Amino acid sequence: MDFSAINWLAVAVAAVAFFALGAIWYGPLFGKAWQKGVGISDEELKNANMGKLFGSAFIFALIISVGMAMFFFGMGTDPENAMTITDGVMYGAMTGIFFILPSTCMNYLFARKSASLMMIDSFYHIVAYVVVGVILAAWQ
Repeated sequence: MDFSAINWLAVAVAAVAFFALGAIWYGPLFGKAWQKGVGISDEELKNANMGKLFGSAFIFALIISVGMAMFFFGMGTDPENAMTITDGVMYGAMTGIFFILPSTCMNYLFARKSASLMMIDSFYHIVAYVVVGVILAAWQ
């Protein structure tokens, strides 16, 4: 594993972007639909420990960004064959579509969650992984 090939600033920026997308996705875009899908009331949201939730969510976004950087660059890179932004989009989308979407949907089927909740959560991750892929590719 070649950790020197990883741009750690890009990893940090990707994690912030992942987290920021979540604020938009689960806020103004799909917040109410998600809240209904998971069965959380406004009162429950108000009583949540937001520091713990947001702090944990950011740590997970950072772990994902580090993991993607390790897959992209940690196995050794060929300077003649640099990763393009298109590669970042493709790898991010493929990770989301072929790993995250089916894993989320399998879990939600057994948990008896709605198809709309499956799509809200799965497509958030697909878009987030594409964003991380683009940032990592652009800043290599």
